[in-house]
Amino acid sequence: MNKILTVCVVALSLAGCREARALRPEDSAAHVNVKPSPKVALSDINLASIGRIAPKGRVQDKEDNQLPVVDQLLEHGKEAIPFLISRLEDETEIEKRVLDYWSEVRVGDVALVILTDFFTDKSWERTTIPGVGWDEFLGGKHDGSVTGEDRLRDYVDSRGRKEIKERWLRIWEKHKENIIWDDEERCFVTQNAN
Repeated sequence: MNKILTVCVVALSLAGCREARALRPEDSAAHVNVKPSPKVALSDINLASIGRIAPKGRVQDKEDNQLPVVDQLLEHGKEAIPFLISRLEDETEIEKRVLDYWSEVRVGDVALVILTDFFTDKSWERTTIPGVGWDEFLGGKHDGSVTGEDRLRDYVDSRGRKEIKERWLRIWEKHKENIIWDDEERCFVTQNAN
């Protein structure tokens, strides 16, 4: 009885395989003419809708579709950088929890975090452009006694968000012609850094 069952299973499998090979790719469900979702215009990207940013790692290292806003930004390549810079002064408060351990998060904060991550290599220790790391940008070394939020708030209170935007604009102007996306590092780098 088992031999007959085995012969039947093998026969059905072979018949199924022949049928599958006979199908044309355009007939399969995977090849239905589905248009890719259109690229969202930079001006339509809402940083306030970003969702929760993991406390470790970079925003671009997230699981697929975890942060669609980041995917939308990356679809624009380096053109996303001036867009993010333009949002650095945005004081709009984001009501939902975005950054763990932060009591409040503004759109400008999210723009700064994304910019920093986009220029941080895969080791999470080095930036690919001088001056854009959290410690370099905000001053001093993080020793654990002051939170990242407090460091940013102190900077904003003493120098203002306009200063953050102006510093990023200077960095962008200096490097924009040489900035490219590095697939291996999964971040923006300058061409002469490769």
